[in-house]
Amino acid sequence: MVALVALGVAIGAAFHAVDVLRYGWWPYQFGPAAFRLFWKALLPLDVTMIALLAWRRCVGLVAASALMTTDVAVNGYAWRVLGDDAFAAAVPTQAGFAVFVLLVTYRYLAGGPFTTG
Repeated sequence: MVALVALGVAIGAAFHAVDVLRYGWWPYQFGPAAFRLFWKALLPLDVTMIALLAWRRCVGLVAASALMTTDVAVNGYAWRVLGDDAFAAAVPTQAGFAVFVLLVTYRYLAGGPFTTG
């Protein structure tokens, strides 16, 4: 299960890398400055999460849970409050993945059946 979390984070990293390659290190020009800074940091954060999931599984799961929760909150705000419909498809998908990450993290920390991979 941890491998699936890492795969999901890697998919997110790929999307963020495409944005950086297309538009540079400040690919997002809308929303509050704090949101733009967060979105800018997502690619290095994603890569860090993948490394943590590989080498420090518990720390990686907790960090991935925090990152996904924050990502859904920020993107959901941008979509529903700021009215950026570019997030309309992404937020529900990210929310579903965030729930999966939180469940895997919970099971791992509780010593459940997902602790071996």
